[in-house]
Amino acid sequence: MRERVCTFGPEEALVGVLTEPDPAKVLPGAPTVVLANVGLNHHVGPYRLWVELARQLAARGFSTLRFDLSGLGDSRPRRAGGPDEFQRAREETRAALDYLEQKKGQRRFVLIGLCSGVDSVHAVTVEDPRVVGAAFIDGYTYRTAGYHLRFQFRYLSPRRWSRYLRKRKLPTQLREAGEADEVYTREYPEQARLMEDYGRLLERGVNLCFVFSGGMGLSYNYERQFFEMFSPLKLENRVTYAFYPHADHLFSVPDDRAELLRKLIAWAVGSVPPRALTG
Repeated sequence: MRERVCTFGPEEALVGVLTEPDPAKVLPGAPTVVLANVGLNHHVGPYRLWVELARQLAARGFSTLRFDLSGLGDSRPRRAGGPDEFQRAREETRAALDYLEQKKGQRRFVLIGLCSGVDSVHAVTVEDPRVVGAAFIDGYTYRTAGYHLRFQFRYLSPRRWSRYLRKRKLPTQLREAGEADEVYTREYPEQARLMEDYGRLLERGVNLCFVFSGGMGLSYNYERQFFEMFSPLKLENRVTYAFYPHADHLFSVPDDRAELLRKLIAWAVGSVPPRALTG
């Protein structure tokens, strides 16, 4: 395995780490995996998730670029670019693909995003035919009848009531701090529009993976919710899917993170043309 720092994009402002397998282990036909920031985490990912993923993928013959968007981590702020953060993230993700195509001759890519990273991954996957696979971790969710029914059951949990009573014993200032409004919000696309996007991607043959954690409990809370959100598409057996109800949003527990990595690596291997795998 070899890792090296690279710069690319407008003004050469973007900084990333390219992880490549040993030449003898390169998997012919394998797409290059591209990873960007999760929130304000830099390119190592939360709890070094992206580092572990890149190195394990290298052991399977994949190259991976994990990079910082402008103004985050090691990448400098840009003087010019899209008018908002989302548009800049899309532009910079495409710049990463352009760099890999021009410098490494790569023309097939897999994108993986977690939480806010899903926004640019989804947009670029829809727009760019070079993307042959995309994984969305804790991405877009829509509440269903099944969600609302299960959400009410939470009031029957003794553990929840115990947490509530302990919280009421905290000093007022600490309690109010924990109840403060979140400062970060995301705008989801219209559900019908998202369903159209997924339908077009499946027609294009894009290998899709959807993963949800228990950290999405305020909008996602049972195994089949994903399939019911997009029931007209009949997505069972058409996409890779996993729900980890006991994992938190950033997969901070090592066992949960290891399980996520196993799922992503198995899915990535599935994006390689069968002829390449059989030699």
